Amino acid sequence: MEERVKRGPGGKLALWVFYAFCGYFVWAMARYFWVISQVQIVPGTTINGELGSTAGIWLGALMGFIVLALVGGVLGYIAWVTRPPQIEE
Repeated sequence: MEERVKRGPGGKLALWVFYAFCGYFVWAMARYFWVISQVQIVPGTTINGELGSTAGIWLGALMGFIVLALVGGVLGYIAWVTRPPQIEE
């Protein structure tokens, strides 16, 4: 019969923290785009880099995405490192 290796308590915690963060990431991006879609573009700010311009709105979304992706990458790496070892036959 095949013996199955299980995660330790630290590995389970790391995996659940990663899962919870993935849920938060999806919620945060959806909320951000929902809020930003309600913002009216300020007349006269087209490419100046101001936050009221279209470019500023998309730049803010990109920066938020990058920060959350980096945090998610670190949490995913921790969950990967704490996975159970593979049994070789």
